[in-house]
Amino acid sequence: MRPLDMVMIMGLLVLAVGVKADKALLVENGKAAASIVLAAQPTRAAQFAAAELQWHLEQITGATVPMVADDQPVSGTRILVGESEATIALGLRNTDFEPQEYLVRVRPGLIVLMGRDKDDRREFSYDKVDTWPELFDEQASAYAVYDFLEKFCDVRWYIPTELGLSCPHRRTLTVSGPEVRRAPVMKTRGQSVAYQFPADLCGDTMKTEQPSPVLAWREQMLWWHRMRLGGEAYAGNHSLYGYYDRFLEEHPEYFSQGGQGRPTQMCYTNEGLIRQVIQDAEDYFEGKGLKPGGVGAGDYFAVVPMDNSAWCKCPNCAPVLPTGPTRGKGQFSNDSASNYLFGFVNRVAKPLADKYPDKYIAALAYSSYAWPPTSEKLALNVSIQMCLHARMIYNPSVQDNDWEIVQAWVDESPERRKLLWLYYCFPSLSATSGQFRCFPGFFGHTVVKYMARYHAAGIRGLYYEPSYLYGSRRSALLDQVESLVTWKLADDPTVDGNAYIDEFFTRYYGHAAEPMRKFYERVEQIYADPANYPKNQGHQNEEIAWGYLGTAERMAELGQLMEQAKQSVRSSLERKRVELFEKGIWQYMQAGRATYEQHAALKASANQKAQAPRLAAVPEGDLNQVDWEKAGVLGNWRSLYAEPTEREVEGRIAHDGTYLYVQLEEKLDTKTLVITDNNVWGEDEWEIFIAKQQGQPYRQMGVNAKGTHIDLAWGEEEKEWDSGAKVISDYSAPNRWTTRIAFPLVKLAPGGVKPGEKIYLNIIRSTKMTNTLAWIPTFGGFHAPEQLGEIALAE
Repeated sequence: MRPLDMVMIMGLLVLAVGVKADKALLVENGKAAASIVLAAQPTRAAQFAAAELQWHLEQITGATVPMVADDQPVSGTRILVGESEATIALGLRNTDFEPQEYLVRVRPGLIVLMGRDKDDRREFSYDKVDTWPELFDEQASAYAVYDFLEKFCDVRWYIPTELGLSCPHRRTLTVSGPEVRRAPVMKTRGQSVAYQFPADLCGDTMKTEQPSPVLAWREQMLWWHRMRLGGEAYAGNHSLYGYYDRFLEEHPEYFSQGGQGRPTQMCYTNEGLIRQVIQDAEDYFEGKGLKPGGVGAGDYFAVVPMDNSAWCKCPNCAPVLPTGPTRGKGQFSNDSASNYLFGFVNRVAKPLADKYPDKYIAALAYSSYAWPPTSEKLALNVSIQMCLHARMIYNPSVQDNDWEIVQAWVDESPERRKLLWLYYCFPSLSATSGQFRCFPGFFGHTVVKYMARYHAAGIRGLYYEPSYLYGSRRSALLDQVESLVTWKLADDPTVDGNAYIDEFFTRYYGHAAEPMRKFYERVEQIYADPANYPKNQGHQNEEIAWGYLGTAERMAELGQLMEQAKQSVRSSLERKRVELFEKGIWQYMQAGRATYEQHAALKASANQKAQAPRLAAVPEGDLNQVDWEKAGVLGNWRSLYAEPTEREVEGRIAHDGTYLYVQLEEKLDTKTLVITDNNVWGEDEWEIFIAKQQGQPYRQMGVNAKGTHIDLAWGEEEKEWDSGAKVISDYSAPNRWTTRIAFPLVKLAPGGVKPGEKIYLNIIRSTKMTNTLAWIPTFGGFHAPEQLGEIALAE
């Protein structure tokens, strides 16, 4: 039997029958028989830990165990929380503990709950979150308290607020068990804590008139503390966007060359840029803080490029970028830019290694630089955070590629600090951006298997990106089981994760546990099975969610389980928990299915066809010489959900045997256009989707008001589309924005396109300021290749 199990069983026996053992009495017959002892001037971490202990003991027994300073007389059992004169007398000092290490010691008349705490002795109030220790402050005394509450007092936390608290209720409380001295195994445990849960813990991925109210910040932070988020501070993300304001005007040579409009990247071979990033890192490591737009935390300074693959084409950069990936072919995560990007990272990191031996350059393994470089050995003062599609368990090729990436980094350097960025955000992120309701991506039992593999790979820490809801909210329910298992196993990999899931259903749902477990596991099985998806499926759209996964038959099956659960509850607490799931998950699913059925009835009438007339040859595809009056018209624009619009939007299309010509125009006040310098996708733009059939593979162009365009390929080995397009965008008139594009037919689709053939097309008029419009409504997100409209190219 594992030590953890033994501790829990011993503690439960003492609680239940008073087994003869070395035990400490805390409460007797509803009256406190102990005192919580703090230093005369305690740290905030110790005070927070003591307050949490006091509150939970009151929930268990109804008694308030008093807090006293260590210079005051104490009767009964002493519970020493944090360093004090009393712990020093026992030979226990704060500085004797390693970072995050803590001690739980139970003896007759004495309990010690302490660990490494930050020496912050400012004012503390349990009611004021801004006086609590920050998540990434040293606060191991709180870890000791939480471990004590779990293992010795049988406390669990299953969802924020008291609704999620599971604890025994008894008037007398005694505890005993073996000493625990340990630290969390994964040193960094992070999440998007700035984005809050809805106040009702439910929320929606669909847009509402007003975003749902948020959960009280105190409840939110209590949850994160109880899950032991925090530990070693770490930050790794796109870190160079601040360079636009700092250097674009004065040092344009720092930025990518050979593109259109404003540079989309940096020139990662530029010596001046390299020196500047080194200087910024030195300033950070010297305690001078981050520059605007910089990213860093603790001992880590991030060096990560912009979030796109429109790389510099200067004579120094171009030779370093291969024509395509050699590892991860056809995958989002590949190695096409690994040598290029990590060469840059190396040139920043190496000069810093000797001067700052305990500091690190934080890099991502992401997108086209997901794999280790092959051209040179990466410096050991570079930490790597691998971005993994952990929730796409229905796509074996994606999972295989992710695990190959993990193994490649393990093989590259076993001693390198390696962390993870886990995309738990899908499918809800697709649903939020595409405005539909997703089929839940439950995968808790897979998390158990994956966490074991992460530990075996020596992963030092992780951050997971949680499920999204509308209004910058995050879901407590779509990730409930997954988050519990992730954080428990990140802390302690010896815990039996599957047993922990079983315990959750038993303790949280009580008499309704069995139907609720069956509901969860049935959704989990449906979501995970590749046979339930089209071939090579990426992220969910509405058709996948409800046409493939949440079918009418499966929804009927799940509905029966939901009814069984509702009929099984016997207490008000069980009823509230089942009702929360019903509202936040089951009713959400029912609404998603109902909306899908409504849209299915409209889709057939929403599709459109058009002719692309053949024009006389236009010299060199000169867009100013095209006779647009002879082009075919793309009219009847509507919202993504087929709602009519009063906006004046029109497209025109034609070809001359060499180029496909597209003109897109909206009559509007051009002063209202959103024109930024960050990237195409965040601005007023047109998005064009082209294929030789309905479905994958297809190609996409996004073009903004400046004429800058990004061209992508979907369902092909190469992720970038070398469109060869000529683009003119004109918004100089006060009442009209016109964009004209000439696409070479030979590059329009795989194998090219010839006169007399058909292509399939959709165009989106995307804007943040008003409702998005489409030539063909998608009834969801922008990517709907199965609904592309037919375009016949005249011979």
